[in-house]
Amino acid sequence: MLSFTFGGKDSFQDFGIFVASRPHLPSPERRVTYIDVPGMDSWLRRDEGTYGDITLSVECSFLGDPVPKISAVKGWLLGAGEADLTFSHIPGRKYLAQVVNSIDFEIVLKITSHFVILFNCQPFQYATENTPIVVTDSSGYVLSNPGTVKALPVIKAIGSGSGALTVNGSTVSFSDIDGTVTLDSMVQETYQDTGTSLISKSSTKTGDYPMLFPDDNVISFSGGITSLEITPNWRWL
Repeated sequence: MLSFTFGGKDSFQDFGIFVASRPHLPSPERRVTYIDVPGMDSWLRRDEGTYGDITLSVECSFLGDPVPKISAVKGWLLGAGEADLTFSHIPGRKYLAQVVNSIDFEIVLKITSHFVILFNCQPFQYATENTPIVVTDSSGYVLSNPGTVKALPVIKAIGSGSGALTVNGSTVSFSDIDGTVTLDSMVQETYQDTGTSLISKSSTKTGDYPMLFPDDNVISFSGGITSLEITPNWRWL
């Protein structure tokens, strides 16, 4: 029996909801602008290198009497906001998703026990296991990306003073490391995590945020940096 987890809860174990049929998993649309230039054959293409969101339509059904569960299910689906979405038949992968349709269970359940949930998802599948990788080899550590698109990692540099981090030949420099400094490529922010607050360190950093491309990536560091913790955020189309 197929099920899904969303916002930390299992559809079947917590609510008696199972997936009636495997959902279609569409590919995201690449953002490309086509410009018609007079006197030029074909189109001028401007490829942004990014992708639009996808929508997953999940047909579900209740096992047993659904009426006592309606309020709890509404609170779960609509109250979770954007959260991790996993399916029992797709091990090791997750979506970042949010429910976007309003389901009137009272009306639906008078007719059938089946209903459809629409999830708006970020374009990619992500790895469910995203354990930080500790790097102590400063001279040229090789990290292989198993995904199909570039990953936007979170890299924590540990050390003091000034230092430099190089990923695939692109260098990021820091002028004031005080224990740790974190580069978050997903949100394009540089900060120090004190455990109770995040302190912006953008003014102490120069260089572009790192990306990890499919296949091998060479990582090195120097200066006051003694080690790295890399949360890779692997992803697939």
